[in-house]
Formats: sequence, structure tokens, C-alpha cells
Amino acid sequence: MMHSDIKSRPVYQPLVPDLAGGCHLLVVEGETLVPGRLEALVGVFAPVQASLHTWLAGAVAPMSGLGKLWQLESAADVVDALACASRGYGVGDRLYVQGTEPFLWAVATAAAVIGFGEKQVQLHHAGSLRRRVWCTHCHGMTEGVTTSIVACGGCGRHLLVRDHFSRRLGAFMGVMVDAEAPGEIPAIEEVFA
Repeated sequence: MMHSDIKSRPVYQPLVPDLAGGCHLLVVEGETLVPGRLEALVGVFAPVQASLHTWLAGAVAPMSGLGKLWQLESAADVVDALACASRGYGVGDRLYVQGTEPFLWAVATAAAVIGFGEKQVQLHHAGSLRRRVWCTHCHGMTEGVTTSIVACGGCGRHLLVRDHFSRRLGAFMGVMVDAEAPGEIPAIEEVFA
């Protein structure tokens, strides 16, 4: 993960089960389960395995050691399932999320909708540094951004990808890079691979 002095930029910690929690829900973006990381997760969550429910997004090889396991095809399916969860979660339940930044904040937003408080949720960034960028001009989103400047998927303006982050939108701010000098676009660099 990149370091930033911008206060809005989230700081992520490794996932650690809260042993005082009742039900433990682990949501993992499948692409982040590289060799070694799965074994590490199994070890970390061993103390709460009996009350652990794990949802995996994406194609992942069958596994054990992560409690009751559900596999869904995509990150969107996990977010939809969480947003529609019929069980009323209580203050004793805990949610742990591992994935890329857009995945983390989509799950966190869905969790808030069903009643999870901020202190009940742990987020751990893993995988790609690709960014979701919100255009300050047309309010459109551009997904999977790896460069310092990107053409907005909505209005086509060339946007400078800022380090300012909106937790509500789960996106970084993009501002028109050539607003003061139209047509003068700096070199585009690959920064968020």
C-alpha cells in the first residue's frame, strides 16, 4: 500500500478477530488469496472458526479452515448478498473484509446499510492498488485506474488522480488536469498497479 500524508486516505491494519464478538463474518475478494495469504488467514481466524462465516468473491479453489463457507461469483454478488442479508446483525457481531480498495468500501457501505457500526468492521487492503476515481466535474466513476492521469469514463476530461479519498463513495477524487492550461497534459505515469 502507498503512504500518504492526506488525512482522508484510509490506513489499513491486518485483520485480527475480536474474541469478544459473537458471530464473525469474513468477506474476502478471491483475487487476494495468493499462496501464503490463505494459510495466514486460516491461522488468524482459528480461534473463532466455530462462529466464523466466510464469503468469497470470485473463483477460488476449495478450502477448509475458514468456518462455514459460501462462494459467490463476483464482488458485486457478495455486496448484493450482504446488503440483502435477512439476519439482523447485532452489536456483538464482527465483519472482517480483505480485498482491493473498491471492494473494501463497497462491502463497508453495504454493511452500514444492514446495521454494522464502524467499530464492528475491520478492513484490510490486499491485492492491486488500482483505484476507483470520482470525477469532480460530471460525478461519474472510472474503475480500475492505474495511472496518474485518466480520461473520465463519463465526460472524457483528463483527470489528475488525487490522493483525496471519499469513504462514502469509496473513490479517489479526479480533477481536470488541464483546467488552467487547456490541452497541456503532463506525462501519464503508471503508479497504481
